[in-house]
Amino acid sequence: MEIHYSSAKQEKILTDVRLLKKYYGTAHIKLRNRLSELRFANNLSDISELPPPRRHKLNGQYRDCWGIDYSKNYRIILQPIGEYDISDIATISEVLIIALEDYH
Repeated sequence: MEIHYSSAKQEKILTDVRLLKKYYGTAHIKLRNRLSELRFANNLSDISELPPPRRHKLNGQYRDCWGIDYSKNYRIILQPIGEYDISDIATISEVLIIALEDYH
């Protein structure tokens, strides 16, 4: 899957293991695993709906976005970009990482 980042700073942090560890502490291992799963997935349907990744559709301010767990409370928030059918997640092969946060 092709991954885009919301800022150059976010891309630098999420693609550098040393910075990932510095900014996310002990959660960096699980976060790195989720990011690897995203990179190696062909499309969003390859990411499991079951834990640990637990892909799920979001609503409210993140309508038309998906969340992927990387810790008990924190999620990677993804927005599909490019050409896709919103009703078929197998067509989503390009995503933008909007944020990594606890949106509860």
